[in-house]
Amino acid sequence: MREKKRRKRRMSKHIKRLASPVTWKQPRKKFTWSVRSRAGPHSLRTSVPLMVVVRDVLKFADTSKEARNIISKGKVEVDGKVVKDYQRPVGFMDILSVKEAGVAKRVLMDKKGILVLADLGPQEVGWKLVKVTGKSIAKGGKIQISTHDGRVILTSEKGVKRGDTLKIGIPDQKILEVYPMAKETSVYVTGGAHKGTITTIKEINVSRSYQENTVESNDNFTTTMSNVFVLGKSKGEISIPGGV
Repeated sequence: MREKKRRKRRMSKHIKRLASPVTWKQPRKKFTWSVRSRAGPHSLRTSVPLMVVVRDVLKFADTSKEARNIISKGKVEVDGKVVKDYQRPVGFMDILSVKEAGVAKRVLMDKKGILVLADLGPQEVGWKLVKVTGKSIAKGGKIQISTHDGRVILTSEKGVKRGDTLKIGIPDQKILEVYPMAKETSVYVTGGAHKGTITTIKEINVSRSYQENTVESNDNFTTTMSNVFVLGKSKGEISIPGGV
């Protein structure tokens, strides 16, 4: 019985490459197995394990052993913090840096739904964008905000709404700016048929039933509000260079 449990724990660290989410940028038929993301700030479907990023995207290693060695030595930072867990999930808008190699990247999504890395501009180091996914009142009257990357932020910003985007410092989580979900704002589409598209909100349609609110874009398509990530006010706050 103990041997079965140990074997099950070992297998839980792995996933067959053919069964891995489409968001992963890795060869699917070269090898049978890959590492599985650990439970964390992003779900399995919307993230990539840090080891896969180091080995298959950044190509800092040829094997999983070499990639794990790089990570265990504390050479990789995610959102301003050193991460030594090779199974740590890395997802949309996370900031990945390897100072020793002079690498600083932002995780984005291409039009096929694959998570890619884009270079950071010099003015973009030290902060990231997070989407507000929940809001509640905490003890003492503080506003408790939940974000798309698993954060919980306490603030006195009462005007923040679900769907808005926060510009926060990393790793201190200090709110630097609030970008509301509103007309004429720049947005990144993260789901649906138009994922990976950067567009501008033309109209927000508020549903009067149980259905989700929808967003009309200036590019003549409509999607649900959950598929839209606000990038700024009149223009996006991030640069979108070619990714890897």
